[in-house]
Amino acid sequence: MNSNIRPARPADLKAVCAIAQSCPSCAGWSLEQYREEMISDRGLFAVWDAGTVGGYFVLRKVHPEAQLVDLAVRPADRGQGIGSALLAAAAQAARGWDCSKITLEVSAANESALALYLRTGLLVVGSRRKFYNDGSDAILMDLPLT
Repeated sequence: MNSNIRPARPADLKAVCAIAQSCPSCAGWSLEQYREEMISDRGLFAVWDAGTVGGYFVLRKVHPEAQLVDLAVRPADRGQGIGSALLAAAAQAARGWDCSKITLEVSAANESALALYLRTGLLVVGSRRKFYNDGSDAILMDLPLT
């Protein structure tokens, strides 16, 4: 795993919530929901830490797959490769669980996330029309790991 990426700690939760609130397409969980994810054995909740938390991801084991539930980068840190590094760390973790792929869904309105996912090798495998509250479609994507 990238040396700046590590499992989330309780002290990270306020920063994670602030990042999530700055990103309208994030899961938008409460601090308590992120805390539950941190202590869960369902997967991995990790942060990018270079002195401050600049991003995070939540990945769940749903063997034989892994599901990327949430990934976000602090607005001030976007465009620096942190999202790509977080995605690479999620893929490394999923490979370690012997998962064949990572699955995720992303809003069609979230152009920056779509660009990241396509640039890093995810494939569009379907959609759900008008899935999100704003009426945007959910784009279903897979990252093959084998």
